[in-house]
Amino acid sequence: MKYNYQDNLVSLVTPGWNGKQFVHRLLDSIIAQTYRPIEYIYVDDGSTDGTAEIVQSYKEQFKNAGIDFKFIQQKNGGVSEALMTGFQHVTGKYLSCPEYDDILLPTSVEKRIQYLQNHPDCAVVSADAWGVTEANIEERKNKISHNNPNRFDRNHFYQALMSNSIFNAACNMLRMDLFDQTHTDRKIFSSRIAPNQQILLPLYFHYNRGFIDEPLSIFLIRQGSVSHPQKTLEIELNRGIEYRNILFHTLESINMPNDLLELYKRRVEINVQKDFVLFGYIYNDLALLENGLRFLEQHNEAIPEYYLYRKKMKSKLFQFRRYISRKIK
Repeated sequence: MKYNYQDNLVSLVTPGWNGKQFVHRLLDSIIAQTYRPIEYIYVDDGSTDGTAEIVQSYKEQFKNAGIDFKFIQQKNGGVSEALMTGFQHVTGKYLSCPEYDDILLPTSVEKRIQYLQNHPDCAVVSADAWGVTEANIEERKNKISHNNPNRFDRNHFYQALMSNSIFNAACNMLRMDLFDQTHTDRKIFSSRIAPNQQILLPLYFHYNRGFIDEPLSIFLIRQGSVSHPQKTLEIELNRGIEYRNILFHTLESINMPNDLLELYKRRVEINVQKDFVLFGYIYNDLALLENGLRFLEQHNEAIPEYYLYRKKMKSKLFQFRRYISRKIK
């Protein structure tokens, strides 16, 4: 399928579900952007709390600000389904997908557009963001990059695959023509987590990624969100398994040699097993802990040093944890 792109138009797509208490801040921040032209596409994914009414009440404000506004409602299907719906309406040359609880700083769009125009080798540009809590949204001390030294790597595929990257949607902007080359019919795997990995990894495999070492958005860290769910062992395990399946599906969608595909899938599985080891330790699940450690040993993967002391423990996990606590103090 061929798409027509309007030169220099930026498309912003937001998938939203029940964000009544947050969404006005995002909408205000889009109107305050220093860059034009912008089209804004909001996909309401079956909200029941009045979010849809709030978003639609901004129609006149967007018009007055010179922003083309599209509002779409659909039955709740999850963030990936909402994004795919939004993608079908995108006509811009560039795309960014801020979520309803994100806030864009005034030059967020402008500075990322300038970067992509000055770096034609990059399919994506990421910018840093401030991580804040609802309790103190004005306290901007923590960058979500944590000044990680790999943040400047232009060949960024492996870092991203190992979750050593920035996946907050508001931080990233991409070229739609290259997205259409890597994502047939603008489709991704239907899931309720990790859509940004599916969007970015195929682009990172084939093209460069740039980085702006400046926070250009605000990321709200809140419990109960998709990225920070309430935690139980069952939730952690299900999320880990789903995340692995999403990464496997994404890798299989990329045109790469089979031996490379198997290498990357093995690295993903090792990362997942490391998470399972940690979950076993945290939630007192000895079988989960031991199975994960056995997998890592079988694949000659380094084990965190303090887990090696498990051979000295007795059968009860609480005795193991007490021993470890003494060792790492």
